[in-house]
Amino acid sequence: MSWLRTEVLRRADIVEVVSEYLPLRKRGSNYWALSPFKPERTPSFAVSPSKQIFKCFSSGKGGDVIRFVMEIEGLSYAEALRKLAQKYNIEVSDFSEHAQATKERQRYTALYQEAAQFFQRKLKDSPASLYLEKRGLRPDTIERFGLGYAPAEGNALTRYLLQLGYSEETLVSWGLSLRNEHTGRLYDRFRHRVMFPIHDEYGSIVAFAGRSLGEEEPKYLNSPETPFYQKSEILYGLHQARGCLRQGIGALIVEGYMDVISLHQAGFTQAVATCGTALTPAHVTKLKRYTREVILMYDSDTAGRMATERAITTALSVGFFVRVVSLPAKDPDELLQTAGSEAFQELLKTKQSWTTYLSSQSPMLPDAPERYHLLQKLGQNLQVIPDPLLRRVYADEIQQSLHIPLEFWESFQQMEQAAALPKPQQRQRITAEKELIRIAFTYPSVSHGGIPLWQLLQEEWRHLVFAEEPAEAIRCAFCEWELPFPPTPPQLAERLSPEAQDWLAEVLMEKYVLSPHWRSWDDSPLEEDPALTLESNLNLLHLNHLQRLLEENLLILTSLSPDTPTYKEHLSLHQVLLRQRAELARRQGVILPYRNPSLGPEEEK
Repeated sequence: MSWLRTEVLRRADIVEVVSEYLPLRKRGSNYWALSPFKPERTPSFAVSPSKQIFKCFSSGKGGDVIRFVMEIEGLSYAEALRKLAQKYNIEVSDFSEHAQATKERQRYTALYQEAAQFFQRKLKDSPASLYLEKRGLRPDTIERFGLGYAPAEGNALTRYLLQLGYSEETLVSWGLSLRNEHTGRLYDRFRHRVMFPIHDEYGSIVAFAGRSLGEEEPKYLNSPETPFYQKSEILYGLHQARGCLRQGIGALIVEGYMDVISLHQAGFTQAVATCGTALTPAHVTKLKRYTREVILMYDSDTAGRMATERAITTALSVGFFVRVVSLPAKDPDELLQTAGSEAFQELLKTKQSWTTYLSSQSPMLPDAPERYHLLQKLGQNLQVIPDPLLRRVYADEIQQSLHIPLEFWESFQQMEQAAALPKPQQRQRITAEKELIRIAFTYPSVSHGGIPLWQLLQEEWRHLVFAEEPAEAIRCAFCEWELPFPPTPPQLAERLSPEAQDWLAEVLMEKYVLSPHWRSWDDSPLEEDPALTLESNLNLLHLNHLQRLLEENLLILTSLSPDTPTYKEHLSLHQVLLRQRAELARRQGVILPYRNPSLGPEEEK
């Protein structure tokens, strides 16, 4: 954990910060407000002052105070951290670790700049040069986007960078070289490819994409993700498009690197593309700094239409005006090559609102399934729009075109919320994992057998694997904690993905407040024994583990002949496991035959 993050979490009070954005009301041990992320009438946004976390049960978002500022203002992690540091008068420049991180990024971008210049020098009279000329790119366009060529020989770039003083470990860890498993020697990641440098929005090269010039697969090869390059955050061409977007022109989002380059060459300098991934909230949040409108122009095939629908939802969730252009050709680059820029300009004039686009993809036929799917898509997209005024504008648009009254969408929202309520069997599948994680943070200092609960759990968890992916990520992070005091939720959150942070916040946050009239029907205090909860849920996890071992061993037994030497060994093991399971089930009060809750009904025999 960085110095700056530690100091921000030490000084910042999440209730104080959230209160600057939302009116909070105290209910029970938490503070509550209407969700700032989704429209609602009943407060479902909770803030825990004791755990210093928030949880929005409506949108699913949750985490510490830094995550809240990121979500509410659409900031990056670094920007939210600096904003909170400024609020609490924390001098960022005083922290050596921050300076070290900045220096490390400078070394990284310097390395990639050296690699880009190497590729550019190799472009002249290369197969890549002929390829780019054939694709109609002018020399000034090639220079503007820094295109180059990765030689076919195995280690040309690696030898060059080693001569400059970079270490082998640096070249491998930062994604430019690979190591041969047999010889241990390094070789270039990119060979015999047209090279596309990928810039961040400020112009630093952070990755490459290489287009194969032969039969080698994949056709496009991207740099691996590093601490300084995340595909879900980088938009190709945004650095070149920023000036245009600041003039109020909507961002034109396409799919390919060549699409962006050809469009910029033709004068459509608002074009950007994702780096081989779907459009993400991080992408559109970054775009929102420059424009409020996006125009989606994806391929006209089935995959392109599906990507368009997903991108519509993503862009609406951040508050964009969203329009769509339907391509008559395979991609924008092909259209420019065959029809020219004037035809493309005419095509842009056909852009239509996302509501019209979805209606044209799913026409309102007399067929009930068609109507059902269209209404479902429209309603779900309306719900994700955070701005109530923009939501009303689009609802009016739907009313005018499809004659669906505004009141319908209120009832639709209520139906969707009811359908989204978790099913009992889904919640029961991970009860033991959830309960153990909850008590690990709720009662860290309570002792059991003379050992603090958090240390006991840490030792027990080293021998287990959790079924739910977020729970497993939390277990791993908890077991890796090496300090002599228990981690707090914000401290552990730094090691988790946003999805795991949301999951953890929901486990730790009380979704319901105890009625003040509970004494009228129960005069006994509602208390739990953390040690008893610990033992009970650990036993359940161990029971699950034994059940999985039995099932695996049974599969082996059924595949063996009784005459096989190992058959008796597996049979003996099976009997031992059955006895252990029976004893544990007896102590736990579980009636056998036991069913592993991680198995679906179709898997149970």
